[in-house]
Amino acid sequence: MAVFTAIGAAIAGAIGLTGTFATIAGVGLSFAGTLVAGVIAGGLSMATAKALGVFKAPSLGNQKDPGVKIQLAPSTDNKIPVFYGQNHTGAIIVDAGIKNQNNTMVYVMVIGEETDSGSYTIQNIYRGDQKLNFGTGGSAHIVQSVTDPNATGSNEVAGKMRCRVYAGGTSSGDQIFPTTGGVSATTLLPTITAQTNYANLVYAVFELDYDPENQLTGLDAITFDITNSLSEPSNVMLDYLQNSRYGAGLSSADLDLTSFNDLYDYSTALVPVTTSGNVSTTHQRWKIDGMLSTYVDTKSNIDKLSQSCATFFTYNPKQGKFAVVPNRAATTAEKSAAFVLNDDNVIGAIDVSGTDLYSLYNEIECEYPAVIKKDQTDTVFVTTPSGDRNPNEPDNRLVTRYDLVNDNARVENLANIDLRQSRISTVVELTADYSAIQIDVGDIVKLTNTEYAFTDKLFRCMRTIEQEDDVGMLTVKLILLEYDDSVYTHTDVTQRGAPGASGIPSWSNYWGNGLIDYGNITLVADPDGDGNANIVDPSTGFDLGQLPPGSQPIALGPFGPLVGPFISFEYDFPNNNFYDTMEIELQPQGVSTTGEVNNTVYTFKPPHGTKYFDTNNKPVLGVPLSGLGSNDFLTANLNLAKFSIRGKDSITGVASQSNVTANIALEPKNYVAKEAVATFTAGVQLEDAPAANLSVVSGTTFLPVAPTDNYDLTGAEVGDYSISGYGTLGGSISGPFDLGWGVEANIKFANATTVTTQPTALKITTTNITDFPPQSVATYKFSTDPTTYAGVANDMVAANVDVTLVGFTDIGSSNTAPRAFFGMKYEIIHVTKGEK
Repeated sequence: MAVFTAIGAAIAGAIGLTGTFATIAGVGLSFAGTLVAGVIAGGLSMATAKALGVFKAPSLGNQKDPGVKIQLAPSTDNKIPVFYGQNHTGAIIVDAGIKNQNNTMVYVMVIGEETDSGSYTIQNIYRGDQKLNFGTGGSAHIVQSVTDPNATGSNEVAGKMRCRVYAGGTSSGDQIFPTTGGVSATTLLPTITAQTNYANLVYAVFELDYDPENQLTGLDAITFDITNSLSEPSNVMLDYLQNSRYGAGLSSADLDLTSFNDLYDYSTALVPVTTSGNVSTTHQRWKIDGMLSTYVDTKSNIDKLSQSCATFFTYNPKQGKFAVVPNRAATTAEKSAAFVLNDDNVIGAIDVSGTDLYSLYNEIECEYPAVIKKDQTDTVFVTTPSGDRNPNEPDNRLVTRYDLVNDNARVENLANIDLRQSRISTVVELTADYSAIQIDVGDIVKLTNTEYAFTDKLFRCMRTIEQEDDVGMLTVKLILLEYDDSVYTHTDVTQRGAPGASGIPSWSNYWGNGLIDYGNITLVADPDGDGNANIVDPSTGFDLGQLPPGSQPIALGPFGPLVGPFISFEYDFPNNNFYDTMEIELQPQGVSTTGEVNNTVYTFKPPHGTKYFDTNNKPVLGVPLSGLGSNDFLTANLNLAKFSIRGKDSITGVASQSNVTANIALEPKNYVAKEAVATFTAGVQLEDAPAANLSVVSGTTFLPVAPTDNYDLTGAEVGDYSISGYGTLGGSISGPFDLGWGVEANIKFANATTVTTQPTALKITTTNITDFPPQSVATYKFSTDPTTYAGVANDMVAANVDVTLVGFTDIGSSNTAPRAFFGMKYEIIHVTKGEK
């Protein structure tokens, strides 16, 4: 009788397998005289599954399944999801109450199941589209202010919202947010008792004081930016497979644990990636960041987990255990030891099939929840290079989704493996004698056959079926997929970045990553395209100097309504977008001396004859600044403004993420003539770029990161100078880290008898960072006027200035990605001959 037994059938049925094992279990592993005991590998990606001819359309799921990551009202039909890694998610409202003389509403919201391992941290909490800013110390659970998507803050709701988050129970020790000042959840609402102990749940208790003037009349949509430290794929799989509450409920005896060790090594291998700040570094190959619905069967969730780490999930009937097989490049030893199939052990005909020309995929459109967009859907497009396509091959796109991967670099590499593997497409079906019983699903084998000109050609085994004929002879039917090392080539992908903190930011949209290449801040709508801002004399057209884009002052002269002033932007759009409108909103930030200045939205359409903005249309969009004044001469003394930029589909209303520039200083009725530009008088006065520091010591104290330089101020015009220090962080991310950046300018004043030094500095600290930040910038003003400083005699003059870039970080470091600051430079600028 067959070696394969029904041991797999019972276990497979328990975890929701409805394919081979579930079918054969009902007929005693026998069908038409054939014993079927093999199972095709689970976790096949869509393109590869189609190439194998086993494609099954994605299940629509349970009709009652509302999806995950949204806030749900109370209902007995609700089921609690389980999440791994970082997620932006709503929660399920399970209880509510009113206290404080009916002035305070209390909500209990379950975020997810508590996993058997892993710890939880809360990064941020949002109400609607506003970020809630909590206090410190004893007020760490109390909202002190809110910040909207345009970085506008408000403290009108201070003290009126409170939140605590728990994991596992109701005791003070179960509180995970805030991390200090824990209290028992039973003290927050009378219905939280020993009977409703919220064991094995991650949940929040949210309090809100009624205040209709500030729109505090209901809970609104609460979103938690929460991280489960359990995110490494092999351990995630083990957790889900063995948990009986939300998973498959298997025991460790049912699992081939050695195979999970292989998956661990494959997933945690460090591979190259480029950060959104264009820094080359490494990260772990695969990571799980997403939620699993408990509405669907466990097999569907196992498939999702497997697809998210390029792994097959299968059953080894010889061991009677389930196993994982990483879909990776085979080692030299594995190829050498591969089982050889040839005329000595192959019985009967060999069936070779491939995908016809019109069915070959040459592009995959991958949707995924982008962490930089609070898990809103983003899209990656992976295409076959034109040189690899066949003659007359038509375009053929496959649309798929990775629900458990939240960064574009990993999504692109998963899609590339699937696309390349599907195009190899040669599938072989054959029957071998009983010696082939040793071949397991996922193994690499060699096939030699003269008819097809195969000589030790490599294939990966995707299915094994043991058969017994009428006379009791045992054979093994195999389904093999062509193997090629090139399928697994890793691509160094640039991660998409969140909106920049200064200058003209990068722009991510629904269709891909479109970069605002540069922004020319100029006085006329005709930038030179060199990436800097031009100071222009409109009467002659001469450039008087340049400023980098960002938080820089712009001298705006009385030029009249026909010639400006403008701020102009040039854009580089991605292809495959459907934005037919650009909106730029001018947002006054400072105080006007001539009355209120309102926000103004400017709308732009693509060039004539084109429907959408794309890489072939790089429009220069000039925003007139005349609206800031009481007339076209910009008499309003508005000292700061920002610009909010987005693309929009005018038909559907779908818009890209809005991005906002840094504050831009506007200084009306002053402009610098060409002849006035000289060292330390006007324009860009000084720029220096120290060498990269590749040996930064880990710490949280500001230290010099570049040598101090001294510059002569003799003869410098007395007044205010703007100093800016720039630097980019390098290193290896192994967890949250802190970053400090700043610039110091120590000015020496002297007269006939005395020398004194006046220190000035700006130092900025950012804590608990989880991804590479954009370029760090510290900008402030210092004065060469001695009367500005206490204790400096009026007859003193500025003699020289010492400039030092300072910083710190405790980011990780490795041989390939050392802890470093690079791309460093500083500038000293004196734009006008007078301050207003």
